[in-house]
Amino acid sequence: MELLEQAATALAEADPHEVSGQVLAEALSRLEAVESQLSAARLAVVAAIEADGTWATSGAASLNAWLREHTGRFTRETARMTTQARALRDHLPATGAALAQGKIGTDHLWTLVRHATSSPGCIQALSHPELGEQFLVEQASALDASRFDTLLKSWALRADPEAADRRWKAESDREEFSLARTTDGWHGTIWLTPANGTLVHQALQAQAGRRADGDTRSPAQRRVAALVDMAGSALDSGKLQPGARIRPHLAITAPLTTLLALAEAQAPARSLAGSRPAEVSRTGPADPGDSGRTTPDHRTDGAAEDLPVATIPVALDHDRLQGADAATLEDGTPIPFGLFAQLACESRLHRVVFGPDSEILDVGREERLFTAGQTRGIIARDGHCQFPSCAAPPGQGEIHHSLWWYAHHGSTTTANGILLCRYHHSYVHQRELLIERYPDHWRFVRNNGTTFATTRTRPVQPALR
Repeated sequence: MELLEQAATALAEADPHEVSGQVLAEALSRLEAVESQLSAARLAVVAAIEADGTWATSGAASLNAWLREHTGRFTRETARMTTQARALRDHLPATGAALAQGKIGTDHLWTLVRHATSSPGCIQALSHPELGEQFLVEQASALDASRFDTLLKSWALRADPEAADRRWKAESDREEFSLARTTDGWHGTIWLTPANGTLVHQALQAQAGRRADGDTRSPAQRRVAALVDMAGSALDSGKLQPGARIRPHLAITAPLTTLLALAEAQAPARSLAGSRPAEVSRTGPADPGDSGRTTPDHRTDGAAEDLPVATIPVALDHDRLQGADAATLEDGTPIPFGLFAQLACESRLHRVVFGPDSEILDVGREERLFTAGQTRGIIARDGHCQFPSCAAPPGQGEIHHSLWWYAHHGSTTTANGILLCRYHHSYVHQRELLIERYPDHWRFVRNNGTTFATTRTRPVQPALR
């Protein structure tokens, strides 16, 4: 031990930057081998300590507790240490010898302990002359830990199929997904079997698609966006409760005065200093799918090509929202006005009128801000999410527009709507990006008047005079 401590001290004091890369690579390989040898020695000591029994006289409740106190390791690490020590002592002598010689690593050891000693059938198969422990040790010395883990799972499945089925059933019973409300959101934990985990992972990968240029989200952020998209698409389809009178969805409750105040706060003139909203022509040509509703004049004579043909404001004048009652979720949780504006973009609205004693006086018919024809028209026109560098299909999209147009110009027109995926719909509201539509492109504008980005659109055919 003294010689080992002296060598470790000398090694720790050495400067690896003073040697070449080839020497460093060789040093790393040798360190891995030495670590395996040290692990073999440590596990032999643990097995001897357990056999000696002196640890029990210290008052420790268990060998794991005694090891935790003397090593300072986590409980899970001391439990793994005792499991490995017992397996090497009782079932894996060839594995212990290979570990002591540095031929296999500690990850290989743990894989062998987990799978090769998991059932009586597997333990019996270790004595097989051709496919027993010696065969597994040879494979461990030739494969990295990941590939060896796959091989050993197959070996265990063949050695004891019944035990593999029992594990599968037990793992299925362990599956869980918990989602709990916290003070500022939701927190969840999940554990799935390998098969179901792979299924969910592939679904999230497919939903997220390839990362677009300029998408700076982390993989975890893209996965959660994909999960929300999948939930929204499932609810939109109506397949979850096809017989229900009202499809399950997110319900927001707000007084009419709040909805009107939100519309006023979203007026185009206040959305961006110096930006002119498109003028509305009551005799202009109709957009595809608009069912004859009026749209902004497209100015096909080219006299005002520098002006947008439609403007979709997002920024809110919060002074106009002072004192307004907050919209709430079903459980009464208030939500920010910006989020309310986003959720109201593609919602069904219906009125409920209460009397002075809270009795229901009237329940109005449910109404969509966009008709089905208008929605089809916008999807046909845009084809996919129109945010720069995003090509999310319509199934992941929502129609983004301004409540101000609906409140002050009657029915919402398709000229004042744009198809955005759920993530970029939220992004536009959070960043308060005003959107201007031109004959051949969309322009996304920051609050300070500068261009955030532009997206080319499909060619616009001039209207017949």
